[in-house]
Amino acid sequence: MKRFSYICADPGIPLPGRKGASVHVASLCRAFYLHGLTGDIHTVRGECADLDGIPIRPISVLPRRKHKSLEDRENRLFLSRVESVIEKPDFIYERYSLWHPGGVYLARKLGVPFILEVNSPLPLETKRFRQMANESLADGISRLLMREADLVVCVSEEIAKWVVSERLHSAGVLVVPNGVDEQLFHPEVESRPATLPGPETKLIGFTSTFRPWHGTEQLLDTFQYLVKELNSSAHLVCIGDGPERLKFLEQANQAGLADRIHAPGKLQHLDVNNWLASCDVAVAPYPNLDDFWFSPLKIFEYFCCGLPVVASAVGQINDLLAEDRGTLIPIGDNKQMATSIHHFFENPEHAQDVGQRARQWVLNNATWKIRAAEIIEQIKALP
Repeated sequence: MKRFSYICADPGIPLPGRKGASVHVASLCRAFYLHGLTGDIHTVRGECADLDGIPIRPISVLPRRKHKSLEDRENRLFLSRVESVIEKPDFIYERYSLWHPGGVYLARKLGVPFILEVNSPLPLETKRFRQMANESLADGISRLLMREADLVVCVSEEIAKWVVSERLHSAGVLVVPNGVDEQLFHPEVESRPATLPGPETKLIGFTSTFRPWHGTEQLLDTFQYLVKELNSSAHLVCIGDGPERLKFLEQANQAGLADRIHAPGKLQHLDVNNWLASCDVAVAPYPNLDDFWFSPLKIFEYFCCGLPVVASAVGQINDLLAEDRGTLIPIGDNKQMATSIHHFFENPEHAQDVGQRARQWVLNNATWKIRAAEIIEQIKALP
């Protein structure tokens, strides 16, 4: 096996890009290269000609009509196609997107395995949080892809259960959580950001898109309790952007916490480490959700920076923080989360031990190279 073709037909995922999905695509493709594979990336949101030497090729999408509509957008994405490949790959690997059945068509045309990666139950999420003009088409594409894929790679056990319900059997369903680039994330601060206070000030790290399901309200309540009830002099570092960011900062200002919050916005992925590695503790305060499908990329990056993590006890996080790799907090218990953060501040040697244990675990189990190896091994075993 020497060559792959990666397909990402989701218009919300730029390549390269700063959001988590963009990082996932880029990291896995780089990891395939580390295993000696060559290939290319087909996408509707190519931002440059190549990704570290991996060619990025545009997926053809019909032009918009003069009076665009939601239905028109869905139809154009449904009709988008990877028409051909420069060189026949040994497998087609597609990140599941809502409207694109083209990967399985191309794989069958070329007579190569079709590997589908599923990061979320997109029809369910879209019906819940967004709008959709053609629900039946989305459901039909989902069932087609899940049932036709030779291998389905799921980022969590929760996703795998949904895939099995669509696929109607569990054969060929593989759980491979997120990973981390250990070259980008490490405990060393190469250049401490100038806007941060000195090392004598305790820092709490948080990376995320500012959306309700990432727990930004819980984060602010936790920080407010830490400062006002536990008399902590800590500051909060919030890396990322999103529709809730300005609201979060306004509420922090109203609570009298603005001068303790450092929010640089969305950073280039290679710049995140200097901010995270400057921190003493990292947090992932997820709210109560009906379903928790995530494999939180942030936790793998926190671990690789050698940070002790305080996080909500939900979904995959329960497994990640097991064996004293962090502290699990019941969902919504912001006071206990603040107390646990404060405990790490008051016990720096314990915090360092927990952080080192987490880092060693991620280096042994969850780098992107390790994740890619798990996938490649299963592809090689296909009949």
